[in-house]
Amino acid sequence: MKRYIYFIIFLIVILLKNVYAEMILDLQEPIIEFPSIENYSLQGFTTTDKYLFMVLNGFDDTKSMIKVYDLNTFKQIKSYEYASLGHANDVTYNINNKMIYVLAGGGSKLLFEFDSNDFKYVRTIELELPGRSITYIDDSDSYAIRTVSTGFRLNKEFELYNKMPFIVGMNIRKDLGRQGWTYYKKNIYYSNWSWIRLGGDGSNVIFVYSMDGENIETYYTEKNIGEIEDIAFFNNKMILGFNGYDDKIKFYMIDVPEITNSNKEFIDINNNDNINNVKNYKFNYMYVILSLAGIILVIFIFKIIKNTLDKS
Repeated sequence: MKRYIYFIIFLIVILLKNVYAEMILDLQEPIIEFPSIENYSLQGFTTTDKYLFMVLNGFDDTKSMIKVYDLNTFKQIKSYEYASLGHANDVTYNINNKMIYVLAGGGSKLLFEFDSNDFKYVRTIELELPGRSITYIDDSDSYAIRTVSTGFRLNKEFELYNKMPFIVGMNIRKDLGRQGWTYYKKNIYYSNWSWIRLGGDGSNVIFVYSMDGENIETYYTEKNIGEIEDIAFFNNKMILGFNGYDDKIKFYMIDVPEITNSNKEFIDINNNDNINNVKNYKFNYMYVILSLAGIILVIFIFKIIKNTLDKS
């Protein structure tokens, strides 16, 4: 009987270890790495057809620094200080008009437009909502913007398409530092950092949302890598950027992880019926089944242990 109990415990440990290992993203050597710059820290970034465009905020958000890297050579091609772009919490690229947009974040409604050809400032746009994350949705020539824990859709003119959000109740934990998000192949990848100063452990989590607001996947990084700031995609690869705990700014490129629960249809912003019928809260039967299975397993193990103790 004891061998039977040991086998069950061993099996559970192995299964849990395999599941946990699958959730951890395997980040090897960084493709871009440079020493942290005094009084500056990495914030939002995005990719164009061949460049990585990043913004570092500095001096309590009163100054900014823009850096551009060639993603074919991983070499820096431009670096210059700029006037304040706010906290620059997120950056996105519109593949249709070839413009880059820097979101001030921190409760601001300001969005700064840059030309992706020469990386020069073009204009400032005032949004209807104080955004903290923004991403361009190429399928419908529109945008998705996050306030704090709620996501809304904007049309190509940055106008609020519908007063009803398409995502609600995201990561309401108080210790999470909410970072940038990026649309990729019908889903939104949303990066978060477990804020040490607020009681977190310094780890990172990436939530993947379908366009009907359901969290369909979750990924993690190793705890010692640093604070994740944003996510971007290039040539079907995922790029993750960090303010490293070793005082270095690092970017990693990996294969896009497989999403096992993505059977959702794309929600077209140009179809009123689709948008208005979106349900933000869904009943996930898989969670219920797994919970019941876990309860049954615990009861089964408890009975085995109890019977063994009664016999001894």
